[in-house]
Amino acid sequence: MKKLAIAALCACALTLPAFAQLNVGGYISSVWVPYRLTVPQEGDALHTTAVQAPWGEPDISAGLSFDGWSEFVGFHLGLDIAYGAKNQAGHPLSAKGSGWVWAKPFNLPYLDTLTVYLGNAGNDTLQGKVGGSQFVHYTLNTNYDRHKYRVEYQDSQANIFTKFDPYPWGNAAGTRNTYWPAVSAAVLLTWEPVKNLFVGAFFAPELLDLNPNWPKDVWIGGASYPTYTSINGDKLGEAGIDQDYYDVKKVYKKIQIGAGYDIAGVGFLRAQYIGMRNTIEAAFQVKALGDIMLDIGVKIPFEGSDKEDASTYKKKKDYQASIGVTYRNYDFRLTGRIDTAFLGSDSSGIGVAQAGLDLVAYLIPSYDLGFATIGADIGFEYEQKDDINTLAKDSMQAGVGAWIERNLGPGAIKAGVIGRLPLEWDGEQANFELFIPIFIRAGF
Repeated sequence: MKKLAIAALCACALTLPAFAQLNVGGYISSVWVPYRLTVPQEGDALHTTAVQAPWGEPDISAGLSFDGWSEFVGFHLGLDIAYGAKNQAGHPLSAKGSGWVWAKPFNLPYLDTLTVYLGNAGNDTLQGKVGGSQFVHYTLNTNYDRHKYRVEYQDSQANIFTKFDPYPWGNAAGTRNTYWPAVSAAVLLTWEPVKNLFVGAFFAPELLDLNPNWPKDVWIGGASYPTYTSINGDKLGEAGIDQDYYDVKKVYKKIQIGAGYDIAGVGFLRAQYIGMRNTIEAAFQVKALGDIMLDIGVKIPFEGSDKEDASTYKKKKDYQASIGVTYRNYDFRLTGRIDTAFLGSDSSGIGVAQAGLDLVAYLIPSYDLGFATIGADIGFEYEQKDDINTLAKDSMQAGVGAWIERNLGPGAIKAGVIGRLPLEWDGEQANFELFIPIFIRAGF
């Protein structure tokens, strides 16, 4: 351990003279639910407790990062823990290293902002500008399987417009609207040729999808380990220098390329093509309404034509339309959003299966008291019966809660009381749920 510490110090000492800036950062967050009441339609009430990551898995979410940069070149190294130390033995994706190197190769007019990133870099310049709530998983039940490929809860700004991000954790559902495969390394290009115009492109030669047989495919020591298949087809070779090469046509067909132009005093216009998702997106952030800010986005899918990609061939993701709004008047703030997904289709079998409407409405009013902020979460979802999700009946769910949040400098603590109402979902009456979540986050 001492040798590792000495090596790290030597590396930092050697790096400092080379880079004008060096930064170390970190974050950690977790939720404690000291009490949860579950009242089923039949049987005894349940009284439970848990410690969870913000999206509902056990334990913590954390990360550590190192960044160094000068005027024309830089790097990032990081480690992210998604589910906490408790799950490391049974889930090899619980920890993920991240890293990239970047350079601005041209010190010329109009080209001096062109930046090349190699690794698994992301960029959120274009992404949706209105997000959600840390308590959404308690206000609405997000555990239903079909939510994996309809509207997004945790990163709800992605419903408005998707950022440039390879999402290195990957996802298992190839039909998910917010789907990214597992990406080990990629290329990100960003460019601002003139003031207020941003252009970006992202592609990865190797895109890996979770094997549909997991968790049955690999068992080691009593735990299941996922295996992956490449979305881009067979490699050029299985070992040595050839192991990372994939067909050019397949790789570049899945490129993500987009642009945004900030019209001063009016709004921010964005558009992009995402080949991986067979989707075209457009969004406009309205800035001309004073204390009111609107961000409106639409996603238009097209049917997959690659016969070798079973997850997209003759399938079309949902159309999506989302709107987010923020309003601020002195210490009062209101955040609201409506997300919809509809008319996804699957014509790979006999006939055409079609998805109905999925609508989520969410409202977050809050008031700053000075020493703390008080607020409420109000959420509602309606999902129409359809063919793809095999829904025999329309479904609804709703939740409401109150909370108080105190800013603690580099972190915060937020506690609330949230009730999930017993509406009917997919033909079954839901349980009444009462949660007392306490959310803590810290960063530097």
